[in-house]
Amino acid sequence: MIFIMGTKFLIRQADVEDAQAIAQVSFITWPHTYRGILPDEKIDSRNLGSVTETWNQILNQNLSNSETLVAIRGESIIAYSRFYPSVDIDDEPARVATIGSIYVLPSFQRQGVGRELMEAILRVAKAQRFEELTLHVLAANEGARRFYEELDWTQDVNPNIENSEGDLAPKVRYRKKQL
Repeated sequence: MIFIMGTKFLIRQADVEDAQAIAQVSFITWPHTYRGILPDEKIDSRNLGSVTETWNQILNQNLSNSETLVAIRGESIIAYSRFYPSVDIDDEPARVATIGSIYVLPSFQRQGVGRELMEAILRVAKAQRFEELTLHVLAANEGARRFYEELDWTQDVNPNIENSEGDLAPKVRYRKKQL
């Protein structure tokens, strides 16, 4: 179990009982983050039940070399992040992990939660011997891109990644070497 104390919150490993709370963070944060970037129909078609079921499946898999961390303030999960071995065809999954998500409730953004959560994810990935990490971000998500660049993530010149959102929302891949 990993516990990291922030100034106003705690970061710990997620467990299966956190699925609904993680889903709630995702469900609330998605429209705030993607409105104006993704089509409204895509955002509005999500429902809390299906997002919760997805997180139940993820957390019940208990895969090695992957981890989900949550940031907690009081009794509430206010943010989460997840990494797993890279699935990009040009990466070696034994040495490169992908941060698949990092979401902070809008009311807690710009308070250091995302920064500390990212630092915790990097430490856990390093402890699991990942030498590099990547993440994919929608090209039009300028706020997230600024956040990653402020944390010294580097945009890949030729990311060679599949666009899982179809042609509606091109993505950019960022990379960070573990020191």
